[in-house]
Amino acid sequence: MRKVSVIIVNYNGKHFLKDCLDSLMEQSFKDFETIIVDNGSTDGSGEYIKEIYSWVRLVEIQENLGFAGGNNEGVRVAEGELIVLLNNDTILEQDWLMGLVNAVEPNDVAIASSLILTDGIPAKYYEKNGSLNLFGHNIMSIFNKSENIFYCGGASLIFKKKILDIPFDEDYFAYSEDVYLGMRARFMGYRIKHTNESKLRHIGGGTFRKEKNERLTYYQERNRLLNFFLFFSIKSLIKMSPYFLLNLLIKLAGSLFPNKYSFTGVVKSYKDLLDSRVMIKNKRSKLKKEIKVHEEEVIRWMTCKIFNEETRHARVINKISEFYCRIVNLRTIEIEGECR
Repeated sequence: MRKVSVIIVNYNGKHFLKDCLDSLMEQSFKDFETIIVDNGSTDGSGEYIKEIYSWVRLVEIQENLGFAGGNNEGVRVAEGELIVLLNNDTILEQDWLMGLVNAVEPNDVAIASSLILTDGIPAKYYEKNGSLNLFGHNIMSIFNKSENIFYCGGASLIFKKKILDIPFDEDYFAYSEDVYLGMRARFMGYRIKHTNESKLRHIGGGTFRKEKNERLTYYQERNRLLNFFLFFSIKSLIKMSPYFLLNLLIKLAGSLFPNKYSFTGVVKSYKDLLDSRVMIKNKRSKLKKEIKVHEEEVIRWMTCKIFNEETRHARVINKISEFYCRIVNLRTIEIEGECR
């Protein structure tokens, strides 16, 4: 039995595979298997893998199951006790895998994340790790401690199979499923850790660049909100509701500009959530069986900030948000103080 299973979901990403797999072959940590789940690619990815990378375990699926479904298929056949999820549009440093394995070693750590250097992200945002805000967006530069992080980005993470087993809800398809996984672990009472000892370059947006904007917007908005609706109490959701409404208004306004958000995608995402009340209730009941800690323990790892920017207007709005959270007792990191 291998110690680690590295799972890469691929959809028409043949042009990314050489750099990713060549850097994977050069890893200092050797006790791992590589599984590529090909989500019905039509660009010859499967044939290319069979011909050039025969050491890769290829799982071919005839349809695109998305990031969530594809990774679940990989986990189902994985032999490792530790599962690594890796994007195909990445290039790894030699000790990338060793760093992840070491980071997840403590018993109370369920998931660990690499230092993911994404093309186009300014260097200043790597000085501190970020957290999730009450819109469901990632806000940069929140934690002072280098290992602290609220959830792990799906481009490169490791988790313990005995704790999280099949990681994702396949209804997510794509976007925010990494937040879902993080929330699962946090509500189960486990730590999530970041390590700078595991580094990689992430090109970013490789799979979805050619997708229609409506579909992207739909999954992005629906899944962000779904994470809140699945895990938090009705009482907390009522307190958070002004953020959901403000998010809707901002996204609808943004849809008036080219290449921003799709108006149809935003409206469809909210309508779908309203029409899915029974489904959400059933999913909440299933997840409730895993919950070991109170939601206040999870909220204290989140941020009340709305904007990353340090402009005057952004600072004012962030302060108003903090004031609101204090009034309604949503005790985020700004109010509770940094954990551990």
